[in-house]
Amino acid sequence: MRLQKTYGNVSSPETSAQSAAAQSGRAKKAHSGGAAKITAQTAKPGAVSKTLPSALRQEAARSLSSMISSSGLPADKLSASIISFARFFSLPLKPELLKHIRQQAFTMTPNAASSNPAPAAEDSAPEAGTVFKNREALSLAASASESKGVELQPKGLETYARAIDPESRQDGGPGDQRERRKKNDNGKEESSSQKTAAISAGSLEKLAFETAEKNPLLAILNRLPEKDGKRWIVLPFDFSDNGREFKVSLRILLETGKTVNRAGCMALDIAIRNINENGGTEKRRIFVLEPANRLSVYLQPEITPARQAALARELSALLEIAPERIFIKTKTESFPFEADSEGSFLHSIDEAV
Repeated sequence: MRLQKTYGNVSSPETSAQSAAAQSGRAKKAHSGGAAKITAQTAKPGAVSKTLPSALRQEAARSLSSMISSSGLPADKLSASIISFARFFSLPLKPELLKHIRQQAFTMTPNAASSNPAPAAEDSAPEAGTVFKNREALSLAASASESKGVELQPKGLETYARAIDPESRQDGGPGDQRERRKKNDNGKEESSSQKTAAISAGSLEKLAFETAEKNPLLAILNRLPEKDGKRWIVLPFDFSDNGREFKVSLRILLETGKTVNRAGCMALDIAIRNINENGGTEKRRIFVLEPANRLSVYLQPEITPARQAALARELSALLEIAPERIFIKTKTESFPFEADSEGSFLHSIDEAV
């Protein structure tokens, strides 16, 4: 990790999983030890919606396409993600910075077994699947570190991306072949998450903070503020329960200052799979808690409307949030918390590029 060069002025811009979400919603302290509370803003209950009229969506897509073109980036979904992340972190939308962030997404060959993977060249890989998701996670990590004024070396960038994206810590993620399994004294493979003690809200909180503190790079990055004075922290942790493996990433956007230290937004990102199966993610659940007690839940795979309604009622009772403030959606983007913030219209990109 080294200090980053300056590119210009900053521009303004669901069970075990449900228990973890409830714990996140009641969290009182941030990683720094200060109070972290979602504070209400002026909004009418049930009146907020991120569904845009078709004409406005198309205009947003054209605007995004125009920004991609003017920055000299390839007209693809990864470029759209990079611009979305830059907006989220209030980075200047300067071509050289955006290109540099994209370049860092190709700094290592996917699933490289070598401790010193060679850089990967730009290619025409499809905008779906493991390769794209890994590059998107690396781009998010690069954008986050840039906002903190540092530039990470490839190994550090990979470590940060794995903390941010829980699915990358399962089969197929960056560096997975090197780090996903450990061997015990009898030579049997044992998942590190299986060593977790009995699951409770308190044990999950302790696990999250311990995991972050045991990662020196992550501990440092979590303490560094963004250039706009906010602070984005990542608390990754893994555990197993009832034959399933949970990979979790708690991401919090803190608003800090002399008189305020509160969470402006929290995202609890959970990747779930059956331990006895060799496949990848079975389910993905992302709980996003925003101001005015608005909870958005992104699900993959999709569930029926009846199950959505039942889930909303269950979450309302767990978190003490009015049902009309809970929005159940199908997950279509890897990082909807970051992508939906600050007016980003990533979901419309395919219409324009």
